[in-house]
Amino acid sequence: MMAQSGKGAFFLIKIYVFWIESSIPKNTKMKISKIALVVFASLAAIPFCMMNGCTKNGTTPPPVHDTVTVIKHDTTTITQKLDTPDLKTGLVLYLPFNGSFADSSGLNQTVTPLNGAALGSDMHGYTNSAFNSTGNGTVLKVTNNGSYAVDSAFSISFDFEISTNAVFNGGYDYSGLMTFVSIVDYNTAQGPTFNCGLNVPDSSQYFNFGVNGSAATCSDFGTNNPSRVGVMSNFIPEVGAWYNAICIYSHGTVYIYINGKLVGQKTGTGTSALFCPNASFIVGGWWNGTSGGASALENLRGKLDELRFYNRTLNAKQIAWLSRNFQRNSTKQDPTPQTGKGARLQ
Repeated sequence: MMAQSGKGAFFLIKIYVFWIESSIPKNTKMKISKIALVVFASLAAIPFCMMNGCTKNGTTPPPVHDTVTVIKHDTTTITQKLDTPDLKTGLVLYLPFNGSFADSSGLNQTVTPLNGAALGSDMHGYTNSAFNSTGNGTVLKVTNNGSYAVDSAFSISFDFEISTNAVFNGGYDYSGLMTFVSIVDYNTAQGPTFNCGLNVPDSSQYFNFGVNGSAATCSDFGTNNPSRVGVMSNFIPEVGAWYNAICIYSHGTVYIYINGKLVGQKTGTGTSALFCPNASFIVGGWWNGTSGGASALENLRGKLDELRFYNRTLNAKQIAWLSRNFQRNSTKQDPTPQTGKGARLQ
């Protein structure tokens, strides 16, 4: 575009010079032509400078560079967070048996040892680190201080070992059976919420779990209750072996997990469990009494450890974590436990 402007200027000046030359005397034509050439040169230079970037002093400006600022930061170490599930929400009773029977849930439930209840060694050999029961009414009675209630969902997790086999002695003598944990009126056996253990008469001593529905009353004994739902697994523990058991009630359905594996499940007719004000959480037994002149005591004969009671349902991840020290498809404890005592304190 600029080159065309230069040519146009030259053409116009040439016409102008020709007109002047034809109008003036010959002896002055040469001088005027020189003047015209000077004017043309000046005008022709204008577009050339515009095309090629003329400067005031004719020198090339120095290059301009962007300024880059480098800031050095200290090295930051990111610690990987362990993938531990939530085991605190809904926890209303926690008995780790670390040298005492004290509740570690934070709710300060009152735990009373009865009939010679004592501490013993746990599955790792640590002394005074598990509940040790020899039967004959040996239990822990946990009085509810009003900090929890049972309704449509609850879960219990514990580790256990039996020292003798469970047997049914016949008639009203249930002393050979074993209830591991329960909620019941300890003095009258009335208003039971649940029990789990090896406690079904006239049957092979499979691990079982039963829950009374809210349609029952607090004067019932839990027998012949149409709203009761119970499941009997096909699992029989071996004497001297440790296991993790998790019993869950959720809106009318009961579940039994042994070492993290589901071994029993059943759905009843109700959707909530019975909960009576005079009931207590009993560890290692049922109630303190006799039936028909024979012993009705169904006490654990063995050990129990790491007991947790939740007023909610445990999920699959939490079940797997609580049973992580045990082999899923074996009847024996993991020969190389992950850690020693206190491994599950979260």
